[in-house]
Amino acid sequence: MFLKRHKKERLRREVVIYNRETKRLEREKVFHEPLMIFLYYTLPGRLLTELILSRRIFSKLYALFQKGPKSREKIEKFIKEYQIDIRELHRPLDEYESFNDFFTRRLKKGARPIASSPDALISPADGRLISYDIEKGAVFDVKGSFMNVSRLLGRNHTPEMWADGLCVKIRLAPYDYHRFCYIDKGSHGPIKSIPGRLDSVSPLALWRKRSILQENKRDVVVLETENFGQVAHVDVGAMTVGAIHQHFRGGTTFSRGQEKGYFSLGGSTILLLFKKDVIQLDEDITRYSKRGIETLVRYGSKIGRALK
Repeated sequence: MFLKRHKKERLRREVVIYNRETKRLEREKVFHEPLMIFLYYTLPGRLLTELILSRRIFSKLYALFQKGPKSREKIEKFIKEYQIDIRELHRPLDEYESFNDFFTRRLKKGARPIASSPDALISPADGRLISYDIEKGAVFDVKGSFMNVSRLLGRNHTPEMWADGLCVKIRLAPYDYHRFCYIDKGSHGPIKSIPGRLDSVSPLALWRKRSILQENKRDVVVLETENFGQVAHVDVGAMTVGAIHQHFRGGTTFSRGQEKGYFSLGGSTILLLFKKDVIQLDEDITRYSKRGIETLVRYGSKIGRALK
């Protein structure tokens, strides 16, 4: 019944993305689209989300089920529905012990080549990328301010550092490869974990509730990089995300393309904040970002270059 009531809303909210490989605009198949419409565009759904589904206890219970052996039954259907390329898998399909085991899968060596040019800016993950301007301590999209830098990064981070800089957002859908990497050679100190809600980061949810990324649970660290200077790297959790796994919470030195961590279950988002005049994103990404359209990118692929 609610689908009929929201038919016009769904049509208006079609998610269009730019595919760099085909050089075409495509409609994204939104994960559990009818459910997202119910949860974020109806009163009963919003109440359910607010009171139960965005709470950490729900995600923990959901994660427990997805780690059980019975959840293996979902894997083949999931692969078929979202056309996941099983040729990239690091191990045979029948070796995955649960749905979460498959969700956090590794890929074969070479499945995600890392752009080698020193001045190349690479994507830290598979996903849909869009860039935003940072002005007066806030992040702006085509509709205006939607994120406060101080709230996003937490205490001890001065928004002035990022004045007139650039925010790059990579949105991971639940069917994406959910491991992420460092964008350059460098080092960082301890990663700060900021507690928060676990709202969905589906585009349908983000359109309805624009404050999600600065309210959800997230891990924040400033990377000291060789080619891009200081870069804020923010890993944002989402509804049903059991955990954000970091390989080096206490700090480390790292290399370009080295795995930084991975998300357990659910869609997730990565945000990168750059200082003024440090990077130039590729022309197609910049062009579509100005139109509010995300670009499909892959872990390790070139998305821009250093200006200095």
